[in-house]
Amino acid sequence: MSYEFNPDSQVFEFPNPYKVENTAIICSGAVMLLAGAFTMISVRDRLAHGLNGGTLAVLVISILLLLLGIGLMARAFTRLRYFFGRNRPDSLAPVVPLDKDGDSAAAGAYKETLRQNAITYPEPKGALNGLLYSWLPNLIFAPNVIQLAAQTQFYNFLSLLATTISFLFCWLLFGREGTNGWIGLIYGVFAFVQIMRPMAKKATVNPANINAGTGKEAANVGVGGLVLLIVLAVLGPVILGMAGSHLPDLADLSINGVLLLALACALLGCAAFGLALKNQLQAAPQAIGAARVTQTLTMNAHPNKLVEELDRNLMERWFNRIPNRRYTHRSPSVSGQQGKFSAEIFEETQPRPQPGRIAAGIGHALSTPQFFWLTCLTGLATLFLIIGAIAAVIVCRHILDAQAFVTMLAFAVSQIAVGMFCYGAAHILWGRFDFVSELIWVDISGSYESANVNLGNQLSGNVQTSKSVINIESMTMRVWVSEIDTVIFGKDEARQLTGMRGLQATADDIAATLKSFGETRSMVVAPTSTEDMARAQQVGVMSHLLGGAHADAKNTLLTAALGAIAAPASTTTTEPSIEKQRFCAHCGAPAAHDARFCGKCGTALAA
Repeated sequence: MSYEFNPDSQVFEFPNPYKVENTAIICSGAVMLLAGAFTMISVRDRLAHGLNGGTLAVLVISILLLLLGIGLMARAFTRLRYFFGRNRPDSLAPVVPLDKDGDSAAAGAYKETLRQNAITYPEPKGALNGLLYSWLPNLIFAPNVIQLAAQTQFYNFLSLLATTISFLFCWLLFGREGTNGWIGLIYGVFAFVQIMRPMAKKATVNPANINAGTGKEAANVGVGGLVLLIVLAVLGPVILGMAGSHLPDLADLSINGVLLLALACALLGCAAFGLALKNQLQAAPQAIGAARVTQTLTMNAHPNKLVEELDRNLMERWFNRIPNRRYTHRSPSVSGQQGKFSAEIFEETQPRPQPGRIAAGIGHALSTPQFFWLTCLTGLATLFLIIGAIAAVIVCRHILDAQAFVTMLAFAVSQIAVGMFCYGAAHILWGRFDFVSELIWVDISGSYESANVNLGNQLSGNVQTSKSVINIESMTMRVWVSEIDTVIFGKDEARQLTGMRGLQATADDIAATLKSFGETRSMVVAPTSTEDMARAQQVGVMSHLLGGAHADAKNTLLTAALGAIAAPASTTTTEPSIEKQRFCAHCGAPAAHDARFCGKCGTALAA
């Protein structure tokens, strides 16, 4: 049913959540089509003899049955198979492009949820809502769509109950042969509006506002409508009793019994919906919402290096090699000799379906408490529609045979209306998709100072390096990581956050990796590539050769100078010779040129 991300993994393959509902709708739609075809065939021979009122009525009924059957079949066929690509489900916030910085209000709402370490639930308002939430305390933790459906159906249940009581009161106390028809007709129209009203409007609420605690309540069930029903229940019978003598006699149009049965079936559908809703509610969260780590870091490098390392680290955490959804990305801005900077990254891993949250078939649905009453509600809808189709066929037979058909027609219409009402209530709960993913938020802030670093002998060294560095002292780094549960009701609907669990080990690992990376950054420039090292070696060889030739020349000059100094005097010189003074080798005392022993220490002198 879904897009295959990885042929080696079936994690994204899950059954169609509408499988049970589709089966029921196809069955009821097929019965409607058969009923419409049967009535049209039965009236075909009558059309050859001319078109009269009865034939025209049967033809209209058969066309309506065919249209209703085709509509039901088309609804099921559009949901026979679903495909979930990488863009589904919808992101929690607008996605920031890879090469740009950006943020959004929705992303800020979810970051505030991580910061607060809890999900904010809006308080329901209204007297009837207070009664509803006192009966179902865990409803406050349900998704907003579930709460809206519960509020609407609860109000509808109270309206139908008040209508039933008012109708019984009026029928039993003021029902006479002349007014029974009007009582059934008026209350029938009113009940029909009450049954069909919840399907006439679909409210939508921004899940991000609900999660942030700033959204308005989707449905505020008040007492105004209930007061109106009570007034009608009290004054309606009196008004009918007073006006009964002035109204035409509708004795042949008595549908009171049909109306009472329709109201009972509608109340039964509301009760089944309430039980199905109760089994899908979850208890209050019991886990820590988000894991948080705060680190201080000192480094001598541009802070964007830390953001680049974080990007690489998050890439290694991609689920099933699917890129994360980037909701916030702010690169650090450094200008001038000193100042402040900040950087931020907020991403979500690819949402993946939670196992065991979808009914695989009718047998699985009936054996699972979560889907048992929902399956019963869908079965009731199918039963009501089939009964209504059969009743419509009987109506056509009565019309063609010129028999009374009003009561049977009212019965057919009421059963079809109640069946569609039950389908509409059940569809909300069938379209639930549950997902799990991780939210990762890293916030970096600090101050910097620029400096120049020179390395090597700046006067006579052969190798010198110079680099302008950014010194960052005690930078603050915060990491939030949370595993979240989200839910959608329909493939293309917005997701809503329903649960959070902090992943402390993941937060610690990200913080430790970034801290280690920052503290090991070098501020010295040196050749590191193989080509640089090879060229430096060649330059060294040439320097060694040139340095050796200069040394040989210096040694030659030095030897010549020493030889000239130490050479003996020429024998042809006319200058008088000077005897060389002798010294004792042991004590250093001077001695006469003809002495054989030192006069001071007595050591024998060299000749």
